[in-house]
Amino acid sequence: MPMKKPFLSLLAAGALLFCALTPSAYALTPPLEIISDTYCVMDAASGQVLIEKDKNKQKAPASITKILTVGLALERGGDPDDTFVLDYKTCHSLEAGSTHIALTEGEEISLRDALMATMIMSANDGANAVAQYSAGDMDDFVPLMNQKVQELGAVDSHFANPNGLDQEGHYTTAYDMCLITKWAMGVKGFDEYYGALSYTMQPTNMQPQARPFTTRQNMIDPNTKYYYEGATGGKLGYTYDARHTIVTTATRGDMTLICVAMDSPSSYDKYKDSHKLLDYCFENFGTLSLRAGNIQDFDVPILDGSGKKIGRVKIQAKEDIHLLVAKGTTVKNLTFTYNIPESYKNGEEIAPEITIQDKTGAQVYQGPMDYTILQAAAGAQKDIWQGQTFVYPFKETALLILKWAGIVLAALVFLLFTARFFIRRHYRKVREERRRRQLAAKRRRQAALRQQYRQPPGVGAVPPDNVTYWPGTQPARPPRRTSSSGRR
Repeated sequence: MPMKKPFLSLLAAGALLFCALTPSAYALTPPLEIISDTYCVMDAASGQVLIEKDKNKQKAPASITKILTVGLALERGGDPDDTFVLDYKTCHSLEAGSTHIALTEGEEISLRDALMATMIMSANDGANAVAQYSAGDMDDFVPLMNQKVQELGAVDSHFANPNGLDQEGHYTTAYDMCLITKWAMGVKGFDEYYGALSYTMQPTNMQPQARPFTTRQNMIDPNTKYYYEGATGGKLGYTYDARHTIVTTATRGDMTLICVAMDSPSSYDKYKDSHKLLDYCFENFGTLSLRAGNIQDFDVPILDGSGKKIGRVKIQAKEDIHLLVAKGTTVKNLTFTYNIPESYKNGEEIAPEITIQDKTGAQVYQGPMDYTILQAAAGAQKDIWQGQTFVYPFKETALLILKWAGIVLAALVFLLFTARFFIRRHYRKVREERRRRQLAAKRRRQAALRQQYRQPPGVGAVPPDNVTYWPGTQPARPPRRTSSSGRR
């Protein structure tokens, strides 16, 4: 009995330590009034989860299943212009009261008709038709769905039909639906159906009337109350077991987000929740890019069975890393952890990995690193990095300082040359003004001299008597006039 108290104390301490070391789930669940039972918001570019609540909780998905159905049919090479004839199972395997567009056995339609009916009208017979076209039989399509979700890492999902109607063994999670939607958005042609607002299916061999479709996803329709600015596509779902489910994608600036909310009590609740979740993420997160060249690289030795170095592995970042982080986060706030041993044994698997956490401890990135295997030089010895955690290198800060120093220096040089130009122009003006004044003064002196020699009309100009001339330079005097009455 006395031994139990210390044991319980250690157990409690261990539990507290575990909670302290795993803050990311709590940090990613903001204090929002969300009615949906589970949700997840993911960055469409990186797959990074920004906020979530019970993201791995398994739920019936209802018609958001059709995102997987349409994406898979297109990925398998479906040509929208292909036509095919519907079989009995496609048209008659629906439960009473479920959504449909009245497809009929023997009716010939195009794959585009089936895809539009599936995404816009959420027609269950349309989804069955897509599955029939893609796999030959709608039941044979289901294993392909489950194979695809396993490839995507959606390990908590299993699908039993292509339309999303309630069925045993048909479930997914908010996180898995984010993964599925992220993949589908990269499938060629998917956006044409995922973001479509309306479509008219032309008459067929069994139906003389055209069938117009209009989207029911109000967040992508600008004419509805719940339209969300920047929404690029989405899908709704409802069944008795699933209640209301919704997937919406939206883009603002350089961010595209995938928002999934599941198990909402009403259609209004799922819209309100999606608005809150997307608004929160767009307002509180921003992009941060890390250059591959500024992330630490490593040289790790390869040892044989005796511990002798027979080679080395050069490890470095694969490419630039683009993160979505809380606004205000800088590189200094990030912690980098590397899954890299001190040495590799000959023949051991080499799988270096980098994990990045923000200042709250939430994981914002995890991915592989590039590596190159090199032969060891004879007698070469190299210090090997020790430890697992690394803070972002100082050279990033040094490069930033050099960059700004260069900008400031360039600005100073520009200002110097500008000032030199204006100063030189000013002095040119001063010199020109001085030259003009001197020239004007000279002209005035010359005018004064000319005035001094000037005589009244009819009288010759006679130089003054008190002027002395150099020999040979004395001007000729005008001839004397003699009176007519004088002597000859």
